[in-house]
Amino acid sequence: MTLPPLKPDDQVREDLKSLLQEMDLDITKEFDKADLCGFWIKFGDFPILIENRKSLKYYVVAFQITFSDETIVRALNEFYENQDHRFIFRLTQALTSPQTSFTRVVESGRVIGFTIMKSIYPFHEDFTVRDIDGAVQAVVSVGDVGIAFLKSEMGQMILDHTPPRPESEAGTMYG
Repeated sequence: MTLPPLKPDDQVREDLKSLLQEMDLDITKEFDKADLCGFWIKFGDFPILIENRKSLKYYVVAFQITFSDETIVRALNEFYENQDHRFIFRLTQALTSPQTSFTRVVESGRVIGFTIMKSIYPFHEDFTVRDIDGAVQAVVSVGDVGIAFLKSEMGQMILDHTPPRPESEAGTMYG
């Protein structure tokens, strides 16, 4: 069996841009660097990253949450340091779904947030608006539930949905 050829990078970026516009989603930033390309979009109140490491033939749709409040960061890390398995289990339930995965955002050895992700495959000919729409809705839904869970456990908090990449540590979505 011969697989159909994959679309070239430039066509994929233009196709994704068209699909996002078709979905009436605002592209707030477009980037194309030596090793990464993609878009930041706005879905409701949430910024969403759609990113491709150029050596790979898929994109990641990501919902990022980081905490700038030192009290929250300290409390969150205490759950991990104390191996509070009950909290960690419930947090994992809140941040995962059959369609998404999540990673912890770690800076200087401390958890400062989470990234909820879903891979999409726009290089393939059968990729459609349904695929990108499903990915965006999946990460936003899970992210929103995760935020609600964290607020229910830790009280009101300030959330940063677009954390800067740490300069000293790996910062891409692909860990």
